[in-house]
Amino acid sequence: MSKEFLRRKFFTEENLQWLIVICSLPLFIGFVCSRALVSIGMISMLIAALLFSNPWSTLKNYFHRKDLLAISLFFWLVFVSGFYSEDKAGWTNWVRIKLPYLVMPIAFAALKKLKENCFLLILYGFIVILFLAAIAVLTRYFLNYEIITQSFSLGGGIPMPYSRIRFTLMLAFSFFCTAYLYENGKQLFSKNEKWIQIFLLVFTFVALHILSVRSSLLALYLGLFFLLCRYIFRKRNFVKGVLLLILLFLIPYTAQRTVPSLKHKLEYMRYDSWEFKNGRVNNLSDGMRLTSIKVGLEIAKKNFWFGVGAGDIRNEMENFYKEQYPTLEINDFKLPHSQLVWVLASFGVIGLVAFLFAFFFPFFKSGIFKNSLAVILYLIIFSSFLTEATLEEQMGTGFFLTFLLLFINQSQKE
Repeated sequence: MSKEFLRRKFFTEENLQWLIVICSLPLFIGFVCSRALVSIGMISMLIAALLFSNPWSTLKNYFHRKDLLAISLFFWLVFVSGFYSEDKAGWTNWVRIKLPYLVMPIAFAALKKLKENCFLLILYGFIVILFLAAIAVLTRYFLNYEIITQSFSLGGGIPMPYSRIRFTLMLAFSFFCTAYLYENGKQLFSKNEKWIQIFLLVFTFVALHILSVRSSLLALYLGLFFLLCRYIFRKRNFVKGVLLLILLFLIPYTAQRTVPSLKHKLEYMRYDSWEFKNGRVNNLSDGMRLTSIKVGLEIAKKNFWFGVGAGDIRNEMENFYKEQYPTLEINDFKLPHSQLVWVLASFGVIGLVAFLFAFFFPFFKSGIFKNSLAVILYLIIFSSFLTEATLEEQMGTGFFLTFLLLFINQSQKE
């Protein structure tokens, strides 16, 4: 059996597309139970892309794609900061986390536009995995209802995989993925799937309110507000649109009075805010987040143009805490709870400009701003930047990067 025969028989574009679908599953499973699987999923996509394509043609395509090249700036920002970071071990760790921004676009440079059924399978895989994870989280919550609900009064919350914020942001996005499938009448097997989609929409909407993570609730309502505004603009039905907008504001108002976990969360938030205003931050959830942002801004002021470097951000933050907050416990030495402040402190104003360019340029250059689901992804991620360093962690990076590249791929011509 000749090599040419094997190449034509097995190493085909169609097989590569199915491999990308298969590789996405361990990636999504890894989001909720295994960091190793996240890495395996990404590495598998790269290997598959290089094996099932001409590597030189792939690299040539990559270097001709400005939208893909812009994404690599997330990596190069960290890499270049190594020249003025004293803590090389810390710097190496951040380089490792940012490496997917360099290699994953290369994998997608080898791909032609995914066939619709492949793209839909990836969306379904993400939705189902997040649904099963949410079932597991809620089951644990209701089995320990009194203990966990009481923990909200002490700044705690419902135990979730890895980061509460990133997990619920992904869950919110799975809601909109389901809405996209339902709105566009996308089914893989039967028209009766629409009833499953409706069930998933209701379940996810309710689950997000029970889980009571404010960043994800903000993302949820921002996405819904965008969809309603789009509906009003398209249908020109202003009366119905205004009524739906009123309903959109009434739902969270009702939820915060009727959902115990959300009610306790907001009560603690008011207590946290009162303590912070009175100068007490020890063991406070929101107080320490705000303090970390304040400290990050102070460090940024002293290193205005280039920041302190990715490797030194942790040491600089810890030194500032020790000097200015001597009574603060070590466990409360948080890195900036804002992606924008994190970037500003690490890379300065020049770095922040480059970061924002890397974030927004692919959105406009590739044309994915025409895709409502891509717009919602950006709303979810950017809104989280205000209170979380979303991309400074493997899960946040994997989530944003994977779907960004999928939407860029779908924006291509056949």
